[in-house]
Amino acid sequence: MKLPAHYFRFSPMTTLKLSTLAIVGLWCWFLGKFFLWEDRPGLLVVLSLCLLGGTILSILVFVSTYSFVANAPENQIDERELALRNRAYSRTVQYVVVCLLVGLFGSEFVERRGVVLVPTVFQNFLLCLMITTLIVPSWLLARWDVDASDEDAPGVRGASQKT
Repeated sequence: MKLPAHYFRFSPMTTLKLSTLAIVGLWCWFLGKFFLWEDRPGLLVVLSLCLLGGTILSILVFVSTYSFVANAPENQIDERELALRNRAYSRTVQYVVVCLLVGLFGSEFVERRGVVLVPTVFQNFLLCLMITTLIVPSWLLARWDVDASDEDAPGVRGASQKT
């Protein structure tokens, strides 16, 4: 596979850490907004930093080698990378379905408790889900590479080793 020059060639561990921080930061932003029922400028600054940091880290992960493998046409990656990518897509669909079900049942639960959720809550939820869904395949591929390198399996490392 010939990797375009504008992609960052992060190591598997770096990609894993960046994507984990991005996902955690974005979900912390979404969940933290539920605690803004009164004037709390300190919390607002922290949540803004979570959103900004999560978005910037997501962009970095999105232009990494693992994102290239996750989004490359089939003719640009080998069979092993294609199998891993398909497995990552399958897990990403599971992630989305679980998040949507938790969001649905969570909103039903809080509405039965008398809390009214405004449309911006759903917009924020969908924004967070959309951004994290874009980087989950890269996160999974990097995680599997880190796991494979921990086992010292020869020839298993993927996108970070190819140029």
